[in-house]
Amino acid sequence: MKITIQRAQEDQYTAIYGIFALAGEHMHRALNLSHWHPFPDSERFIKHLDNRDVHVVYVEELLVGTFNISTLPEPYYLDDMSAYWADTSAPATYFSGFALLPSHQQMGIGTQCMAFVEQTVQDKIDHRYIRFDGVANHPKLLHFYSRLGYEKRGELPVHNTSVMCFEKDLYPNR
Repeated sequence: MKITIQRAQEDQYTAIYGIFALAGEHMHRALNLSHWHPFPDSERFIKHLDNRDVHVVYVEELLVGTFNISTLPEPYYLDDMSAYWADTSAPATYFSGFALLPSHQQMGIGTQCMAFVEQTVQDKIDHRYIRFDGVANHPKLLHFYSRLGYEKRGELPVHNTSVMCFEKDLYPNR
């Protein structure tokens, strides 16, 4: 299975919206999770992508996933995140907006995406930490990130749900 990850182009934003909507519907129906359901309208979602470093994930020629990498934290993070991050003064890269088509989950694609993010941060951004969150009541997702070496840093209430903050120190011996 050939996986390609590249920066998204604006003409892919509608397809990215579709991936999020399908992933949200799947989580709602199969896992009883409603944090991405109902999904916002496409215009609002696409406007949200404009200020992000959006990546797309292909398996062969099929667009199956997306994620964002940013040096800016999510707007819903607190002004003081010291209860959640090891060193709030250290440079960090924020990972967000990760979605895979339900038909392509549990195939190792997520692991390859996270390896790509870590390599990109080490090679091009040179930040010490990768930080992000995942919905706190999704045990399989939490286990996935923990298995990859991301530390659970605490639950943060966000709107009508709670997210688990994750962090990984890419240079623990510095």
